Amino acid sequence: MSTYYVDSERQKMTATGIVTPVMEWIETPDGRRRPGDLQIRHEDTGMRLWQIEVTYRAEVFGREHTVTAGVTVGAEQEPNPDVYSPIVFDVLKVEARVNKAGGWVERWDAESIKRLVPAAAKTTTQKPSDKAVA
Repeated sequence: MSTYYVDSERQKMTATGIVTPVMEWIETPDGRRRPGDLQIRHEDTGMRLWQIEVTYRAEVFGREHTVTAGVTVGAEQEPNPDVYSPIVFDVLKVEARVNKAGGWVERWDAESIKRLVPAAAKTTTQKPSDKAVA
């Protein structure tokens, strides 16, 4: 497995607006694993872990394509990025490893979110024709 630190300012990423809590995995009595009911917390900071779905452009063997990935980040409150808005992370890293099928698997992690456009902060502007007549 190889770990690479990525400059999030240069590797443009777009949040899709999908955020999911990272849940602990438990073993069932029959030996299988499944997601549990408790959200995982970061070992060092104690923050809850969230996976933020992002898209970015990549080039493989000279061909560009769009990649969708999840970036795991710690935050006490659920991050609320606007749909298809730019997002920048602090200390973004990716771990890449070869899978059994001969391809590769990436795992993205970041310490925190540096910048995002939260959905709640989105403002609407009224057009003059939308104003009520007195």
